[in-house]
Amino acid sequence: MTARTVLVTDADHFIGPAAVDRFRSGGDEVVARREPFGSRAEVEVFIAEHGPFDVVVANLDAPITVASILDHDDAMLDELEVRLVRPLHWLFAACLGPMVERGDGAFVVPTSATAIRSSSHPIAGYEAARATQLQLVRSVGKEMARHGVRVNGIAPNFIENPSYFPPETVADPEFQASLRTEVPAQRLGGADEAAAVLWWLASGEASYVFGAIIPTDGGWTL
Repeated sequence: MTARTVLVTDADHFIGPAAVDRFRSGGDEVVARREPFGSRAEVEVFIAEHGPFDVVVANLDAPITVASILDHDDAMLDELEVRLVRPLHWLFAACLGPMVERGDGAFVVPTSATAIRSSSHPIAGYEAARATQLQLVRSVGKEMARHGVRVNGIAPNFIENPSYFPPETVADPEFQASLRTEVPAQRLGGADEAAAVLWWLASGEASYVFGAIIPTDGGWTL
């Protein structure tokens, strides 16, 4: 397979490190963007300098604040919007055009299984932001299908990663016990397992998959 040019955003967070490793191990040339994008102009300058890309992994990370909806202030909501929602719009706008012109390309988005099934913790703001990502994948996936550009996503949860399930959480005996009751697979998934699904969605093996969201959560959403 010819090496592709792949962008991975927020590359040090969430599924980013595993995605970088998975695509590089397949022979792709990966551009790992480590800092969050802060504006549309910043995205446009970055893409003009490093793009165009054959594959974009729009891996976007934001802290989860556990709080009642009564305590969701504007600062929290603004951070979720700026970290999870607007950058996805900016990346679509900056990266899809060249893909449409070529009639080929793949855009994959790690969202969250909490956009499908509510968490046992009060994290409504985070869930809503991830749900927006999920719907964008579906809507843009439908729009891009006629151009041969595939936009898809995964919905991970209980995946080991530096943002939401770091080593100190994984080592907690109470957390390990909760896995056996909350997750049908009765174990934590590896970030490499989530990255493998991202890789598959970006590969020619998924050539007839458009606007799909694949739960990658050990059966948690079932």
